[in-house]
Amino acid sequence: MIKLPPVITIDGPSGSGKSVLSKELSKYLNWYHLESGMIYRIFACLFLQKKSLILKKNLIIAFKNLENHFIYKKGAIKKLINKNFKYNYIISNNITYTASKLATIKYVRKNLLNKQRLFRQSPGLITNGRDMGTIVFPDAILKFFLKAELKCRVQRRLYELKKRGFQINFQDIFLQMKHRDDRDTNRSYAPLQPSKNAIIIDSSKMTFKEVLHIAIKHIKKNQYI
Repeated sequence: MIKLPPVITIDGPSGSGKSVLSKELSKYLNWYHLESGMIYRIFACLFLQKKSLILKKNLIIAFKNLENHFIYKKGAIKKLINKNFKYNYIISNNITYTASKLATIKYVRKNLLNKQRLFRQSPGLITNGRDMGTIVFPDAILKFFLKAELKCRVQRRLYELKKRGFQINFQDIFLQMKHRDDRDTNRSYAPLQPSKNAIIIDSSKMTFKEVLHIAIKHIKKNQYI
């Protein structure tokens, strides 16, 4: 039986801090990194390029175009590239909404599932998303679930967007994130929820350094490095 490279997953709602944590842990361990939400965002960009109606034929076209955004190495995906799309467009409200909406479709999630699993390479993978530990990598050696109060997450996202030049207010972000939380937790397939064996970290009143310290402590404790 072939032993697969180890995976550490970080799941949680928008603004909980999972993206920055996964990036830092991948640097710390020198493992590969997967930002699963970025795949959905680029897929949404491609979908909106040609069509706006959510029909299977339009989704198939977007899937075919998505193939051009991956760099392969020995059959596995080495890297996801933001080909032809500016980062500010990828994280814009329109793309965020479309990606979230497309993510509720079982057909979309199942097709992107295989792509995500191809990021699994030696020496290991750190990945974040909403169903990484429950659906994509259920055999992960360590699973984290980050959560934080909605108002706290809104403040973080507001700061991030304003820093990038977006003009948006607290109430708009609050409603958008609340609706996204509802879609993520209530979708019928692969809803946002912690794995039974996930380590839950509430970052509401914590600094990023404190969250990182806790994560590294668990990694060392379980002898994964």
